[in-house]
Amino acid sequence: MSKKNRALKKARAVDGPRTPDGRPISRLKGPADVLAIVPYLLGFQPIESLVVIALEGPRKRFGPIFRLDLVGESEDVLGQADQALTIIARYQFDRVLIAALTADRERADAVVAPLLVALGGLEVRVEEAVVADGSRWWSYLCHNSDCCDPAGTPYDVTTSPAAAMAVFEGMSTAPDRDSLRQQFAALPERQRDVDECAVELSGTSPAGPPADVPGLVRRCLRDPGGLAAHEVAELALAVQMITQRDEAWLLISRTNAEAHLELWRTVMRQVPDRLLAPVGSLAAFAAWVTGRGVLASHALDRVLAVDPDYSLARLIGKVLEQAMNPEQWDTMRASMTDGRV
Repeated sequence: MSKKNRALKKARAVDGPRTPDGRPISRLKGPADVLAIVPYLLGFQPIESLVVIALEGPRKRFGPIFRLDLVGESEDVLGQADQALTIIARYQFDRVLIAALTADRERADAVVAPLLVALGGLEVRVEEAVVADGSRWWSYLCHNSDCCDPAGTPYDVTTSPAAAMAVFEGMSTAPDRDSLRQQFAALPERQRDVDECAVELSGTSPAGPPADVPGLVRRCLRDPGGLAAHEVAELALAVQMITQRDEAWLLISRTNAEAHLELWRTVMRQVPDRLLAPVGSLAAFAAWVTGRGVLASHALDRVLAVDPDYSLARLIGKVLEQAMNPEQWDTMRASMTDGRV
């Protein structure tokens, strides 16, 4: 049995603590585990990247994560450090993990070093900061040769229990951003089937949503991948009107956003362009609520290509641009729903 298969078998055997929404709590033991889980948090394998992860609560659980392309030698490295600092300050992160993923140590040092100094001035606690080249990592904070080899500490993401747990729980990672973008790409044959069903359900008008949109959404959440074409059409038609779309929007919370992301991503790939804007916007929003702004931006790109003036899409674009913290959503949602959802 390979090391990877042994790690996956071990993950299957784990029956440990879970979050209130049922997700497993995986205890990461060091930088190697962090580096192994980062691709699953982002949804793709980052290269030449600066990754910052917020830590939340007394147990230091992973919060929002963001990634920036590492700038080249001739570019503004201090400007990139300032950009990262601005996002951290805007999100009001208290504690963070930092990982620079590159084979060029000097390129990473030029950005990470001033960022660490600036974070100290903001009193943001950096739990760990590393640079990694895919096979070895070096810590910016630990200088003890007994645990942090000056020549680099070897790591193997394929044997990490953290990565195995992510696979076991259904998390996936794409090899690059282009592959990640394909998660929102249209499925033409399926679009034709759904379009025919939509025409049958509504004639030439996308009006006529069911009275119980929340009930319909909740039923579809049970098995997004198993929805028939007429169910996809019914759900897409149900959220074309803004009031009904907002009913579906307000069902999304931080505890269920992952499930809503899977549902609306599934639907947006199957609907014709004329029905895309509301469902694609809901997919983008759910992705943001999970803390994965990269995923949200890809869903949003497809929506804006079809309808650049769609109001919810433009709102999500501002949310991403301003690097708003998804933690704020549940508070806003509670005030908007006034206990009705």
